[in-house]
Amino acid sequence: MDARMTLTQEQIQKLSAMQIQSLQILSMSSEDLRSLLQKESEENPFLDYHPSSSRGGAAEFLQFVAAPDKDRIKNFLIEQLNPSQFTKPQWALLTYLARFVDSKGYLSIDKAALERLSLPNGMYEDMLAVLQGLNPPGICATSLAECLKIQLNRMGKLCPLAEAIIDRYLIELSKNQTAAISKALSVSKQQLAPVLRLIKSLDPAPLKGQFESPSAYVVPDIIIQLTDTGYEILLNDAWTASYSISDYYVSMMRQTNDPDIKSYFQQKYSRCTLLMHNIERRRQTLCALTDAIWKWQYGYILQHRSLRPMRLKDISQMTGLHVSTISRAIKDKYVQTPWQTLPFKDLFQSPLRKNGCTLSKDAIKRALKEWIDTENKQAPYSDAQLVLLLSQQFNTAISRRVVQKYRNMLHIPNSYERKA
Repeated sequence: MDARMTLTQEQIQKLSAMQIQSLQILSMSSEDLRSLLQKESEENPFLDYHPSSSRGGAAEFLQFVAAPDKDRIKNFLIEQLNPSQFTKPQWALLTYLARFVDSKGYLSIDKAALERLSLPNGMYEDMLAVLQGLNPPGICATSLAECLKIQLNRMGKLCPLAEAIIDRYLIELSKNQTAAISKALSVSKQQLAPVLRLIKSLDPAPLKGQFESPSAYVVPDIIIQLTDTGYEILLNDAWTASYSISDYYVSMMRQTNDPDIKSYFQQKYSRCTLLMHNIERRRQTLCALTDAIWKWQYGYILQHRSLRPMRLKDISQMTGLHVSTISRAIKDKYVQTPWQTLPFKDLFQSPLRKNGCTLSKDAIKRALKEWIDTENKQAPYSDAQLVLLLSQQFNTAISRRVVQKYRNMLHIPNSYERKA
């Protein structure tokens, strides 16, 4: 074996504690930052907390979204029942099942999942029938077919023909394939038409829209407020002014002669000053970033136009901030504009192509929806026709694949299914 010593040179980047904490604080939302300061004030004697009775600052312009009651669907159902009409085990099962009704009105738990409860024979079926007898009709169904049949049964119009269509031909019905259903059931189109109209008039999601709301507060981190002279950027962190460095402990640190106590004080003091410094850097970064985004997406935010293509690289060139810094800064953060509150990341969008085209995907989607909304429902546009219309509108070649992809993203069916 040949043992030798060699000398190699390599470049290693090491982040200081200050840089690491600065990046962590930058990526935090306002609520996360509030939790961090609260925890630090409990552990660090140098960080004083003096709550202010005045909200002030950005808090005056916040548009809060009320948090919903997580049990409101269950309560909505149970309030329709009289507990005195049921035994304790029956009532317990009713309230338990009601917890598993989703925002569309469907029961998301089946009998197999309740085996560990050792229910008496027939109790599950009986209590399920009770829940399915509540309002609105179709509630607590375990499938779409069951939901539709419950509604027809309540109306007294559940006939063998309607039941056969619901059980076997819902997919064909959704695609408007009347001829295929007529042939399969050996029924004329004249006999089939009123039954199909009746089924289409039913509600496939009895609770849709009634209980669909965010599960928590959406608290914007930054507010853009219009003024008489233009606009103003406000950070939702006025509460940070309630935190300050304690003059009392600073005085103690300077007066003490005990080396252990002095070392402890210096460590806590340095941690406190570093934290306050990084919070101020976060403020400066977010203000600069928001100002650049406002100027870039002014037409979208204020005039409701389509989004302009905007990449992290574009804002980096405007602000001088690194792309990774911008990525951390917009993480999990919301901005409140004069008209709506939305995530920062929704304002970023790559161009349709990378060859200098300034057309955004949002503009294509909006135009596509407008063409389809105004089309002749008796002769809707095919994808090929939409390609031609969009290409002429934007004076650039748009592929059929792009039209089909965006149409599916907008949940718009093809021309055959759109035909009235």
